[in-house]
Amino acid sequence: MRSLIFPKINRLKLPENQYANHIYWLFLFLSSISIFLFDLLTPLGVAAGTPYALIVFASIWLKDNWSTYVTTVTGFFLTLTGVFLSPYIVAPMDVVVTNRLLALLIITITAYMVLKIKRINYELDMLVIDTNVDPLTQCKNSRAFKEETKTEIKRSKRYKRNLSLAIFDISDSSSTTNTTENSAIHIDNQYIKTLADEIRKSIRSSDQLYRIDLNRFAVVYVETDISKAKDATEALCKRFYQLNQNDTEHDLSVNVGITMLNDKDHIWKLYNRAEDALAKAKQNGKNHVATLPETYRSDKSHIPAILCRPRSG
Repeated sequence: MRSLIFPKINRLKLPENQYANHIYWLFLFLSSISIFLFDLLTPLGVAAGTPYALIVFASIWLKDNWSTYVTTVTGFFLTLTGVFLSPYIVAPMDVVVTNRLLALLIITITAYMVLKIKRINYELDMLVIDTNVDPLTQCKNSRAFKEETKTEIKRSKRYKRNLSLAIFDISDSSSTTNTTENSAIHIDNQYIKTLADEIRKSIRSSDQLYRIDLNRFAVVYVETDISKAKDATEALCKRFYQLNQNDTEHDLSVNVGITMLNDKDHIWKLYNRAEDALAKAKQNGKNHVATLPETYRSDKSHIPAILCRPRSG
C-alpha cells in the first residue's frame, strides 16, 4: 500500500508572479517605443520595422494570447506609422514599401509561431492537471500528494510551523453481500464523492486534500498541531456519519489516522506514521480517529475546531 502512493513523475512547474508580469509588460512597451524612435531617426529605407518581430516573440513569456495580439497590432501600427513620420527617405519608394511589407510579413509569421507555442504549452498544462487530478472527485491524486507534501514539509521546517497529516480510510462492510460487483462500486463511488465534498467544504483554503488510493484520502493540515487536527477531523467524521445514518442497505464507515510533523521527518516517515495511526483506529472499531503520538481530550471550546486553527494564505 505504501509504495502505491509514491509513483515517480516529473511535474511541469509554472509559477506565476503578477508583479513580474507588470514589469515584463513595461519592458515590452519601452522596447517598442525604443524601436520606434530608432526607426524615426534612421533614414527611411534602411530600417524597416523588422525588430518589432522580436517584441512579438518576447510575448511568449506571457501565457495569455491577447499579449501576443497586442504586441502584433502595436508592431503593425508603428511599422506603418514610421513611413509617414520619417523625416527623410534615402531609398526609392518601391523599396520602402517592399521593406515595410516584408516587415509586416515577418511580424505575422512570428505571431503565428508564438500562438502555436502557447497553444502547445496550454495543452501541456492541461495534461499535467489531468495527471495530478482524480477524475471521480476532482481532488488532487497521489502524484500531487507526493510532490506537494514534500514541498510543504520543507516549508514547515524552514519557518518552524506545525503540520499535521490525516489519512481517511473508507469502508463498506456490507459490500461483500451485494449481488453484483458493479453495484458495490457504484455505492462506493457515491460515498467517496460525498466524503470528498464534505472534506473540501470543511478544510481551509491553505489545507490540501488528496485522493491517494481507491478508498483513501489524505488531508495536509497546514499550520495545525495534532490536537486541533484531531478536533477538526472528528467533527467532520461525525457530520458525515449523520449524513449516512439513514442508509440501512450499506454499512459505511470512516477511520482516520493522524500524525504531526517533527524535525526528523521526511514524507515517508510522516506517511508511515499516519498509516500506523490509521491501523490503530481500525483496531478500535468503526468510525474512529486515532493519533500518533496519542492526544488526550481536555475541556473543549464550543467554537468549531476548524475555526480555532490559525488561518494562513
